[in-house]
Amino acid sequence: MSALSAIRKSALGLAALALAVGLGCTTGPMQTASKAQFVGSEKCAGCHAGEYKTWKDTYHNKMVRPVRDGLLKDAQVNWAKDSKGNAGPTKANITGAPAKLDDVVYVIGSKWKQRFLVKNPQTGNHQFLDKQWNRVSNTWEGYGQKNDWETQCSTCHATGYRITAYDPKNTAVMKVSMSEHNTGCEACHGPGSVHVASNNKADIFNPKNASKADADKVCGYCHIRSENDQWLTAQGNHSEHMPHPVMGESYKAGQDDWTKWYPAKLLLPGVQPDDPISKNYPNTDLNNAFFIDDAAQKSGYFEARKHHQQYQEHLQSKHAKAGLLGCVDCHSSHAVKGKTINAAETCKTCHGATMDYKTVMPGTAQTAGGFFIRSHAFNPNPRKGGPTADTLPPPVYAYPK
Repeated sequence: MSALSAIRKSALGLAALALAVGLGCTTGPMQTASKAQFVGSEKCAGCHAGEYKTWKDTYHNKMVRPVRDGLLKDAQVNWAKDSKGNAGPTKANITGAPAKLDDVVYVIGSKWKQRFLVKNPQTGNHQFLDKQWNRVSNTWEGYGQKNDWETQCSTCHATGYRITAYDPKNTAVMKVSMSEHNTGCEACHGPGSVHVASNNKADIFNPKNASKADADKVCGYCHIRSENDQWLTAQGNHSEHMPHPVMGESYKAGQDDWTKWYPAKLLLPGVQPDDPISKNYPNTDLNNAFFIDDAAQKSGYFEARKHHQQYQEHLQSKHAKAGLLGCVDCHSSHAVKGKTINAAETCKTCHGATMDYKTVMPGTAQTAGGFFIRSHAFNPNPRKGGPTADTLPPPVYAYPK
């Protein structure tokens, strides 16, 4: 951001800063304003067995797993060296300590790639290893993330995430908690304790019953790229996720408008008015995040070049601008018999029987070397894309159940 932009955004966000940073040295959680608490996805299974069972089989439930549950077989077999001679992971990114497979506590991802977490004794959190496994090329490639997973990525890899201790002058003492790993039921429906007690539909948020824009914000909270200076990582760097602005609070789907949380301290192209998607942001995580060349400027569609930016693309689409189609019209985190969504058929409802969504959704957003995620800008004159996950067979795990 330019100095002028930073000053302007600081003025806009003064109240939010006073609330959140003013509490920066607090060492314990505040009382939550909502009487509803997070109870965990297992609790939802009692009444919603079908939805729970199908959610268990989605990637929302498989982002963060212990090694015995989620390690890819190809990564295990090629741990020392892949078929092209590339060495596998050998050290932890933050401490530089040597690391082997037996040291890995959690694996992150499995559909596109897989990353590996070991303990960080400096903070008590977890740090990444120096290589990630690329599923499209079946090779190891470098990965240089040098921030604790808990303080860099976790609002989108967990449910009920909250910061419980934070000192902006000494971020290493930062403490966090979460109700469960992965994107659980309450990540999309909000905390469920009141609903569990009452069994009243009015006591839980259902994106299907909300406006398209409000429902899309639930998905957008994670399917987005931002740079956050409100809550730095334990290593004192910009973070890429969006913890609640109030110490001790968790994001509550359907209740919190995260797009207005802390504009003075959040770079959010395509969402916040001061951060147009049509320009680049060098020296930030948003550097070269979108195509902004002459073709993009002319068409008005700025397709993603990096992953997890679908919300910023979707907001540019005619679907979103006219309120015609939202994320849950094509995607579901759970599906029971008779309610399964077929995204390809959804397109044909309006665009005719010959409509092929792949023609307007090329793989432009790189998620690993030579591997891409489909665009969600729905540009009628899309760019040429690269290989996407639907070209691969399902992952094969080292320890099948």
